[in-house]
Amino acid sequence: MQTLVDLLNKEIKAYEQYLELATRKKQSLIDNDFDQMEAVTIQEKVISTKILHLESERHELLRDEGFNPQITVTELIDKVPEEYRDVIKQTSEELKEVLVQCKKFNDRNMVLLRQSSTYINHMIKTFSQHMGGSPATYGKGMNKFESAKIADMQG
Repeated sequence: MQTLVDLLNKEIKAYEQYLELATRKKQSLIDNDFDQMEAVTIQEKVISTKILHLESERHELLRDEGFNPQITVTELIDKVPEEYRDVIKQTSEELKEVLVQCKKFNDRNMVLLRQSSTYINHMIKTFSQHMGGSPATYGKGMNKFESAKIADMQG
């Protein structure tokens, strides 16, 4: 059972790393630093892969010990030797706390992402309207200066 505790502690550390990245991602969202956001996203993928691997190891360990890999911690605590109950319970509480923190950060970051997306869409719409001018400037009535401005802006 000590191996299970070790795996849970590794998961806690991985989720704590994820929380650090969530903090950096939040700041990159606030700063509109898309390069930093992309770098953080890449690191999140690495940690997510690590977490999936640890969960797979935990399921395999539980199976090897004769337990259903989907067993809850409460059910497990009742079935493990008494000497491991407190440490498994404490470790699972730590894991639960870090997961709650991750969820809070993710929820806040999703709000920031939506706000950023709304702002960007608004700016694109405003820019597009400004660049397009009024309908009266289109067609044969456009003078050479207006045509050149449009051509210069397109690139």
